[in-house]
Amino acid sequence: MQGGWQPPPGGGGYGPPGSYGAPPTAGGYGGAPSQMPGHAPPGPYGAPQGGPPGMQGITPQYGTYEFNPYENSIIEKTASRAKLWGIISTTIGALQIVGSCGMFASAHLATYLPAGIVAIVVGVTFIGAGNSLKAVVTTQGNDLMHLMQAMQKMSSAFIIEIVCAVIGFVLAVVAMIIVMFVLVAAAATS
Repeated sequence: MQGGWQPPPGGGGYGPPGSYGAPPTAGGYGGAPSQMPGHAPPGPYGAPQGGPPGMQGITPQYGTYEFNPYENSIIEKTASRAKLWGIISTTIGALQIVGSCGMFASAHLATYLPAGIVAIVVGVTFIGAGNSLKAVVTTQGNDLMHLMQAMQKMSSAFIIEIVCAVIGFVLAVVAMIIVMFVLVAAAATS
């Protein structure tokens, strides 16, 4: 007998021994997959429909993967940088809020208030992401769960910054149009 894979005795294919016919139509290999109550019907190739696993109202289950020392060093460096950026952003936000207290003396200082609030929210979110990344390094058996929590927090921080950047751009364009309109109106009246 030669090494390697050998077909099972009796032909090993579909159909009667010695022949390769069509797969069975019910039960066993090639049969219709069973339907579990409360689950979406399977799509082609037996995959569940309706989105990736964990996104269908089912709590995701994470494995017990443990990162090696090299991977932990990269994650720890990223955690410290995320926390540092969070501290810097929170500090800048606090200074902007303090600076906005002078808005009663000068109206342009009022713009510091919303910018300061956004900076503090983003900073706190990045500090939380850094803490979750640090937990990946310091805990055993929960690396993937902590990594996914950190990714969710970083995703939240990024979306806050994206929305604020778009709003800031739109407000800057509107302000520029108003200033141009005022300058044109002032030039027309003189």
